[in-house]
Amino acid sequence: MLFKLHKYAGLISGLLLALSGVTGSLLVFHDTLDEWLTPALLSDPDAAPVSLATVLAAADAAVPGKSPRRLNPSREPGHPHEVRFEARAGAPGPLQVSVTPAGEVRAIRDWGRYPASWVYRLHYNLLAGTVGHYVVGVGGLLLLFFCLSGLYLWWPRGRRAGRWRRALTLRRDAGRFRFYFDLHRTAGFYLLPVLMVVAFSGVSLVFPGAVRALVGTVLPLDAPPVPPVEPGSRALDVDQVVAVGRHAFPGAVLTRVDLPDAPSDPYRLAFNQPDAPWSNYGATRVWVDQYQGTILATYDPLTASAGNQVMSWQFPLHNGDALGLAGRWLILASGLLPALLFATGFYLWWRKRRPRRRRRRH
Repeated sequence: MLFKLHKYAGLISGLLLALSGVTGSLLVFHDTLDEWLTPALLSDPDAAPVSLATVLAAADAAVPGKSPRRLNPSREPGHPHEVRFEARAGAPGPLQVSVTPAGEVRAIRDWGRYPASWVYRLHYNLLAGTVGHYVVGVGGLLLLFFCLSGLYLWWPRGRRAGRWRRALTLRRDAGRFRFYFDLHRTAGFYLLPVLMVVAFSGVSLVFPGAVRALVGTVLPLDAPPVPPVEPGSRALDVDQVVAVGRHAFPGAVLTRVDLPDAPSDPYRLAFNQPDAPWSNYGATRVWVDQYQGTILATYDPLTASAGNQVMSWQFPLHNGDALGLAGRWLILASGLLPALLFATGFYLWWRKRRPRRRRRRH
């Protein structure tokens, strides 16, 4: 019964999981892919950088009538800052303005319409909005099921000698059918831990509330701070706010600035600490009063409760950032696995059906 469920559920959902996996593999190096496809984003790495306030002003002047919502600072010299505005009418995502560290606007694009972000949309919601987003989440649950049911079906049984060796090796001298059968089993087994991590983290990104509630049943979870702001007469500029935020975590690298949407909102800064287990993901947070320049609250993922740490790990695990460069390549390889499993599984099913069809004809 489990074998039939594994087989037919795989035939029905295999293309969806293969598509999610391949697009996820492309996104492991999302920024590199975007800059490779749009080389105009890159600039002279030796050019003198301007202030973040100047960067925001340049982006603001390029799209008059809109207010900036987020600033993603340049990752390294020569790579652009990204300033996000609210979406234009009919656009699938926010308006993005790429500004060089020297303050020159290089691109004005709608997220979801340029190639790298189109792949991101395809992976995130199948280009189908909220419904597609939930379908992707259900696909993650199915992938977890295939991992567990596949492990059960793979597990060697009986007492015959060499059963474990046969289950862990790929035979190339027993015909095409046997080769694809072994490839389906062994590839799935060896990458099973990575595939389960990717599947669970993907589900947590689609259904964060449900996963957070599940984690909270076994581990302590702290509610995120929501510090209020008392409106003042004159707001500080972004450089002053960032300078204040750096005092909370000296040596940390700024990865994102969420700008206030209203007079009662604080600045929300994201940092990556030197001791963080990931290289780019900014899980460290600082809330700064936009008028007084005081730190209202902080969140340190390295000292947070166990449940919060579990949730903080999900995104950097999903894209491999938590495992360094080797981890990114491992995640890239695991993203290709669903396509391989679907292709080999479909071949095995098709080969078994051919003799049955012949018998029915005779």
